[in-house]
This record gives sequence, C-alpha cells and structure tokens, in this order.
Amino acid sequence: MFHRLALGCAALALAQSPAWAGGGVTVHIQNDTVDSLSVTIYDRLLGRRQPVVASQIIYGNSSISLTITANAAGQGHLSWTATTLDADMGRCGSHDSRGLNDGDTVRVHADGACPKHRRR
Repeated sequence: MFHRLALGCAALALAQSPAWAGGGVTVHIQNDTVDSLSVTIYDRLLGRRQPVVASQIIYGNSSISLTITANAAGQGHLSWTATTLDADMGRCGSHDSRGLNDGDTVRVHADGACPKHRRR
C-alpha cells in the first residue's frame, strides 16, 4: 500500500513539473542601453520562424517579461533581433540564447551595423 502511494505521488509530481507538463520558462528581456529599441523575439523550441514578440518597443534600461516553451530539461531557447529607433544613428543587434532557466534575464542591445535590408 505504501509503495503504491509513493509511486502515485511521484507520478503526480512529474506530471506537474514544467518539463513534463509542457510548461514554459518565464524570462526577462532587458534593454541594457540608454537607446529605445525595437525588439523581435523568437521561441526556438517552437520549430517555426514566427516571432512570439514582434517589434516590441523597449525603452532604454527597461525590460519586459515573457514565457517561452521549456524543453524536456525545463530550459528555454530564444533568439532576438534589435534595432535602434533613431533613424540617423541606426544600429542593430541579434543573439541566440540557449539553456534559459525560469527567471533568467536576457540582455538585448543594438551596437552593430545594420544589414542594408534592415536599415531604417
């Protein structure tokens, strides 16, 4: 009887964990510059190239929070692109972040030259 109860509790605990229940990982996206940025974020575990956040304005030194898909280990994977809003000093940035845990912060910035097709 005790073994059945212990086994049932273990199965319930696994079913409630994000890794087994298809849950998500909440991450914070922080603009670590003084410039306002237009940010697009892709959940790389969804397997499609559709943004989960598209052209979101994040003001200088501000942040947003979002939930992305968790893998079997309970970690998320996202990529982002960012563009400054200043047309005269247009800068771009991008990065791929793997192994994200619940509560992690991803810092975004636009400190590189923009490709010609992205320049504003």
